[in-house]
Amino acid sequence: MLTCVRMLQPTTLDEAYELITTRHKTAPLLAGGCWLRLGKRQWPAVIDLTELELEYIVKDGDEYAIGAMTTQRDVETYEAFQHLGGGILPQALSPILGVQFRNMATIGGSVAGRFGFSDIIPALLALKADVVLYKAGRMSLEDYLTYDKRDILIEVRIKCEQPAVALMALRKSASDFPYLVGAMRHDAVGYSIYVGGRPGVAVKAKRASSILTAGRENAVAEAGEVAAAELFFESNSHASASYRQAMTKVLIERLWHTVTTAGDNAGEVPAWK
Repeated sequence: MLTCVRMLQPTTLDEAYELITTRHKTAPLLAGGCWLRLGKRQWPAVIDLTELELEYIVKDGDEYAIGAMTTQRDVETYEAFQHLGGGILPQALSPILGVQFRNMATIGGSVAGRFGFSDIIPALLALKADVVLYKAGRMSLEDYLTYDKRDILIEVRIKCEQPAVALMALRKSASDFPYLVGAMRHDAVGYSIYVGGRPGVAVKAKRASSILTAGRENAVAEAGEVAAAELFFESNSHASASYRQAMTKVLIERLWHTVTTAGDNAGEVPAWK
């Protein structure tokens, strides 16, 4: 249960930023609050963002802008996202608990939380998404995941392009937290491989991506071996570090086959499995 002494509801971004940087530097931002509700701590104050009008999905030129307070369910059911990247965003969101949960959980909260078990972060990384912050402005999601300053996430931006991408998550049962999540992108630059649920937040397997891009003989198997070696894995109640490491090799091979199929059928909607 979420308990607090004060619930602060700023009505402007200026006011919200002033609260988090001066008067309430440790107060959590409430953007859905689905995970905060699981804690037992009583907060002196929480900062609710519902009055900032950040719940929207709009097409802006060659990009989609998703407001930080937009629910997961709204993104999951948005018509254009059923086809963007073969429907990778609905695919990432549909296994997350139930519809009731996804009607409360927000995209901004999901991204800013940087959860290791996130399905949505690897999907957004594969789409080369950017984020817009109140103070720091626009940056890539990949850079944001290591950004350590107190700031307010305003929106997520995604290009309207149709890249060859794939997402796969390994979980013990449907709607359970994944113990490994992988995403892959293939474009004119080459291949990009992202692995999360290690159980840390998704990161790019840089050396493995370079090997796959080079296209040497047995590159897929080699990329899997290199990714398993270059990334850091830990054990928890869902899976051991050694199991995650072994399954990363399998995951990369499966992702490569899916991305290759998507690339061979450019202009069609790939059959995601």
